[in-house]
Amino acid sequence: MKKFFVFVLVSVLALSASFAISLNQLHIVADDGTFLGTFENEYAANSIYNEYGSYGSPYSAKSIMNRYSNYGSEYSNLSPFNKYAQSAPWIVDRYGNTYGRLSLNKYASGVTKQSYQLALELYALQCSF
Repeated sequence: MKKFFVFVLVSVLALSASFAISLNQLHIVADDGTFLGTFENEYAANSIYNEYGSYGSPYSAKSIMNRYSNYGSEYSNLSPFNKYAQSAPWIVDRYGNTYGRLSLNKYASGVTKQSYQLALELYALQCSF
């Protein structure tokens, strides 16, 4: 599992080159305004890659990595992993600029090629837990 996590992390970091800003400077905000974490390294407290933190834990209510939470369920309209969601979270910078809706629904308003690809990679990471 550790090798898979490293592979996905490397893939996500490679994808970050396609954003206009470094991915580790961006964060995720739910459509309802809830902060859902950052793309920093696995040791950062607010990182979605920190499986022991509030935003990367497969058990936290505010984690997209929790497949049973409103923000990580494949059935929730607020989750990036619901392929029919219209209210998936946004990727934003600290100034509020958006970089696409993080969603497996590539037809939803605001989804970009990069944000869709990132959602696919994060879903693979979530499934590895």
